[in-house]
This record gives sequence, C-alpha cells and structure tokens, in this order.
Amino acid sequence: MNQIHRLAMIGAALMMFQVLVARELATVFGNTLNGVTLAMNLGLLGLAAGLILVTVQQERRSGSSHWCRIALLGMIPAGLWTVYLLPILIDGSRLYSSAPLRLLLSLPLLCGAIPLGAAITAAFNASREQVQQRTSHGVSALDLGSAVGAVITPLLLLPELGEVGSLTIALLLLLWCCRQEDVEGRVPSELAEEDSPVQRGDILLTLWIGLTTMALQLGWIRALGEVFGSTLTIFGLTTAAILLGGAAGAQAMPAMRLKVGAERVKRFAWGLWLIAQGFSLLLLSVSPFVFLAMVQWFSVEGVSGVRWGEALLILAVVGLPSFCVGIIVPALMLNHGESGRLDRGAGVLQGAQLVGGIAGLWLAASWILPEYGTLGLFAACGFLTFAGGVPLLRRSSHGTTAGAFLCGGLLLAAASKYWDEALMASGVFQWDRGEIARGEALPAWQAREVTGIFPGQFGNVLIEKDPAQNTAYLRVGGRIEGSVAIDPAQPSLADLPTEVLLGVLPAHAGPGEGRLLVVGLGGGTTVASAVKTWDGEMVVLEIEPAVKTALLSDQGADSFPIENDALRGRGAPQLVLEDARSYLVQNNRLWDAIVVQPSEPWLPWSTPLFTPDFHRLLAERRAPGGVVIQWLQLYRIDIPEFAAILHSFREALGEVQIWYPPGTGEILLVAGDVKLPPSPQESVLMAWDRVLGVDFPARPWLDDTDVEAWLETAGGGDLTRLRARLEFLLPLREEAGLDLSRNLLASLGEVRRRDRSRDREQEPEKPAPGGPEER
Repeated sequence: MNQIHRLAMIGAALMMFQVLVARELATVFGNTLNGVTLAMNLGLLGLAAGLILVTVQQERRSGSSHWCRIALLGMIPAGLWTVYLLPILIDGSRLYSSAPLRLLLSLPLLCGAIPLGAAITAAFNASREQVQQRTSHGVSALDLGSAVGAVITPLLLLPELGEVGSLTIALLLLLWCCRQEDVEGRVPSELAEEDSPVQRGDILLTLWIGLTTMALQLGWIRALGEVFGSTLTIFGLTTAAILLGGAAGAQAMPAMRLKVGAERVKRFAWGLWLIAQGFSLLLLSVSPFVFLAMVQWFSVEGVSGVRWGEALLILAVVGLPSFCVGIIVPALMLNHGESGRLDRGAGVLQGAQLVGGIAGLWLAASWILPEYGTLGLFAACGFLTFAGGVPLLRRSSHGTTAGAFLCGGLLLAAASKYWDEALMASGVFQWDRGEIARGEALPAWQAREVTGIFPGQFGNVLIEKDPAQNTAYLRVGGRIEGSVAIDPAQPSLADLPTEVLLGVLPAHAGPGEGRLLVVGLGGGTTVASAVKTWDGEMVVLEIEPAVKTALLSDQGADSFPIENDALRGRGAPQLVLEDARSYLVQNNRLWDAIVVQPSEPWLPWSTPLFTPDFHRLLAERRAPGGVVIQWLQLYRIDIPEFAAILHSFREALGEVQIWYPPGTGEILLVAGDVKLPPSPQESVLMAWDRVLGVDFPARPWLDDTDVEAWLETAGGGDLTRLRARLEFLLPLREEAGLDLSRNLLASLGEVRRRDRSRDREQEPEKPAPGGPEER
C-alpha cells in the first residue's frame, strides 16, 4: 500500500476517533477544561508519545502497517472502557470529579493513541531519493485526511449512520491501513548508519510553533463562532480550513525552498506568518460587517449564498496563517531527512509541535481568554510569533526578512485598532434577517448601550441596554441568555413570561419544597423567581464562570437588579460551576424538582440535554413525588425533531404536560407528580407581577392526553440518531434565519382545540331555570 494514501486514511480515521471520543467523554466528564478537554489532551499526549518514542530505536523493523494493527487492537479496550465501563464506574460517585483521577480514568485512551502516533512516524520511513516527496506529500495527505474527517463526521456520518456507523467507518479505514507496505527498495545504510539526532533548535522551534498555532486556532474558532454562531458546522469548517491551509503549505514547500534557498525558507515563511496573522485579525475585525453585507446581498437568492460566503471568509481568515506553518515544519523535517533519517525527524518534530499545541490550548483556554479576551489572545500570539522569529533574524543578513517582521508587527497593531469587542460579542448571526436586509439592524444596535464585557472560557459575556425596547440583555458568545425590563413599569421585549414561569413552576406544579436543582444560570430571572417561591435547598449549575461574574458585578446590579439581589441575598442558591451531565452522573442525590434552562437544542453544548440518555438520567435523579421541567425554544425545530424530543421526554419521565408562556415561540415540558392548587399561591403571583399585561397561566396548555394524540398525528417521534440530527439540521435552519415556531404551535393548538371541542360535545346538558333541562 502506498504510504501517502496510508497517511491520508490515518488522518481521516484519527479525526473521526477524536470527534467520537470527545462526544462520549463529554457525557461523563462534562464539557469543561477539567472534563473532556483534560481527557482529550491526555489522548493527544499519547499520540505525541507514539510519534516520538518510535524514533528511539536505532533501526526500524516495524512498518506503519504493523503499528496500525496494534492501534486497531488497542481501539477495542479503549472503546469498551469509554462507552461501557467508565459510565458504570463513575455513576453516583463524586470521587472521580478531581482532575488527577479523571486523568487516571482516561489512561485506556493511550491504547489506541500511542500506536497511531507510531504508525504516522513509520509511514515517513523513506530512502534518500524519496525524502522530499514523502515530506511534502506525506504531511499534505495527513492534513487533507484530517480535514475530510473533521467535515464529514459531524455533517454526514453522524446524522446518517449514527455513532456506531461512524465508528465502523473509522475502524474500516484503520483496517485498510493494516495492509502490507509496498516494497520501495530502501537502502539499509541510509536508514541506520547515516542517521543523526534532530537539532535541538529545530525541536524548540516546532514546540514554539505548536504553542502559538493551537492558541490561534482556539481564538479563531471562538471569534468566528461569535460572528457566525457556535455550531458544529462552523467548528468543522474552521478546523477543515486550518488543515487545508497546512496541506497547501506542505505542497508548496519544495518549490518555495528551491526558489529562496533551504536556509532562507524558514525566515521567509516566518515573516509571512506574522504578516498573515495581522491580515487575519483585520479580516476578523470587519467580519461582522461582511456578514451583514452578505445577508443583504443574498437576501433574494436564499441562504446558500450566505453559507458560501461564510466558508470563503473562514478560509481567508485561517487559511493563510496555516499555509505559512505548513511550510515551516515540513521544511525542518526535510532538512533533517537530507542528513539523517526522515522518519526520525518527522516523529520528533511533529510530536514536539503536538506537545506545544496542547500547552498552547491549555494556556489560552484557562488563562489568556478568561483574563484578556480574544484580542488579548491574538496579541499574545503575535508577540510569541515575533519573539520566536528573533533567532532567525540574527542569522539573516538580508533586510527583507527584518522588513517582513516589521510589516507583520505593524499590521497586527493596525488591525487591533479596528477590533470592536462589543460588536464581535453582539451576536450578529441572531439579528433579524429582515432588518439586516433593510439596513436597519446595525443602526439599531449602535443605539444600544454596552455596559459590560466579561471574557469567559467559552465566550464573551455581554450586558447591553436597548432604551428603545426598554430591555437589558445578557449575551454569552453572542446569544441572548437573559433579558429584563429596564423600567419594570413599562412594556418591554424581555423574555419574562418564559423565564418567570420556569422559575415558579416547581412551586406551582411541583412540591414547592425540598431540593431544587436548576441547570443553567442564564440571565438569573428563573433563579430569582425560584428564590421567591421555593422553600428549601437550591443548587444552580453553570458551565461558564463569566456569567456568574457578570450578574454579580456592578453592571449586573444595575441592569439585572432583582437577579443580582437574589444571588446575594439570604435565600441565595448554591452556585456550582460544572457541566450538568457530569454533575448528575457523578452525584446520586435525588431532587424534588429539576429545572433544565438551556433551551436551544441546536447548540453543541445543549444538544445532549434533549436526548434519551439525559432524559433517563433525569428520571433516575428525580425523587418520588418530584417533577422535571425543561424549557424548549421552537424557533428552529420542525415537527419531526420536536416529536422525537417530546417522545424521549415522555418515554423516560412519564406523563407530560406542555405549558405555554403567553406570546412566545417557546414551551415548557413538565413531567412527574404534578399537583396543581385550586388557585396560585400568593408568592407565585407576586413573582409573576414582573410580567406586565399577561395573566398567570395557572393550568397547562396541553395535558398528557393531548400530547399522546399529537404524537400519533406526528408519527410517534423517531429517536434514531436524534442527537446527530439536532446538531446538524437545526444549525442550518438558524443560518437561514427560519422561524418554525408558528407552524409547530399551530399544530399543537389544533390538537388542543379538537380535544376541547370534543369535551364540550360530551358534556351533558344542564337543567334550564324552571325546567328539567337547560337548552
């Protein structure tokens, strides 16, 4: 089998495994830095160890196919451990919530990661005549295969084949790589006798490159997610564009090396890399305006033009810097391959780059982004790039290299002047498409007052006021997570009906006392309403620490005074910064009421909360006589997906009621031992006083009989690959700006009207005054 083809298939299989393992581990460890990110970094360290350790031997007797067979066997215990044994082991135990024990529990991932790294290194074993081709084409094939895996796994394999089918495809690719290598007439003396150690300076250089590039990639994904929406589609496209840029750089490296010289190509590419970062930052700074212009240009033609425009802009932002890195690292590999053995240089240098990347990812996510924000991260990466290139400048006698470095630094500084943190975090992808097409959206936003920006681990948290709407908003990553009236006595566009109803239902429809668990802090309105009405212990789970910081800040006290007071007062709940899934898996406490506030199933971190696995987990953690309440926005959900979510909720938790907050496109699902009082309690009505001009909905909109009838008309709800369908289909509707809530609410309302009409027909006639029966 050709080694170039083998590297391409290894790259595709590796990316598929990464996506699948990350999805599975996020369920038990949580989607946090100390959860799935920690475990995945251990797996990447195993891959780096495989890349490097196989180079220790003076002579290579095992080919790439041999290591692929070992990796295939290693995937079996790793898969069994991750999917079956690990969830059983940690179920109901908080012992495994510490980072060291989570690392220990992730060690089986090394069974597959280490031999895969060794297989990549072994595939670069080549004779002296093949060194240049194997370096260029090999790195390019590995990146191209990874790009294909990054795109097709979330967009095609998971929605169509599910997790088992996707895993099968990855294993088949790895099985195909187990075929014996083609005999290429390698000369033993070139493979063993003429080998030399990799230069320490080259190792440090690739380590520095990995540190900078991975931090840059995290910044790109975060910034582009705030402009275009943080969906798996945007994540996959960004990752693929980065890999495509690297592949193009590797392909162009031999020609560029021949033109500028073997020694100058590193300096040339490094200076170009710094310039490309400045150009990328400039494009990111104007990306909100470009997005608005694309929506205006393609408003008549449909959403396809906007999608193509997004893809091209993503490629322009991340492609050129990745192209430059794609030149530098293969050039270092080729330099070693000309004096020693290529596979040793490839293994050590690519392993060092991966180790540096893990460090860069951790530093960016845990320190730079939460402390200094996205612009601070890009500035830090620019400084690291400039500092890393200083040794190269000292070896150069040409002023052009110094000029390139100066040009890149100036471009970075100039681009930062156009960076508008508030506009980047304003969620332009959520703005009304009609207002954008008419040119009204941007002036309307510019009339708002941004009172605070709080950098977070997963996105910027923004507090803004819109006097024209009498509404204060709290955004996370551009998305509105909470809203309240600026003047409580005046009408507002705040989403108070839903959030207040969600907070009072545990007391109105549930037991009203005991243990209450609220998943998601949001804007704090639900929690504030629950504080006023619930009697007992209350725990609130939040995954983004900056949300808590924002609500407890002076800006939060000014814009969200009731919420701020509820979080600080005597009855303040306990705030736990942890992923809801891992908390419930590892904590076997039973709850008298559970409120699930994340309401957008098209977001990667929210989708698992609408699947059968999570609904069964909620059923296990609900106390006898308790209730479970889940908020669901209908704006991007069509009948098949809603039917599946409703069926999953009902199948796991029992009879379901649907409560409808008046005047919204949202519903609340309630399951459990619902006991409605003859009239609402005084505390419930006092909490509802914040909602102006709307009577409190004291009864459910649809009962379980109505729900069952609607499910029959909708086909019963297909649970097949539900999570993958939600992750893929719903973001496409969000990009199109579609609002499907009216059709869905009309469908539900038709069942309600039909049921109420039938009940009236079956009612016996009452006696009329003065007669035996009433006419």
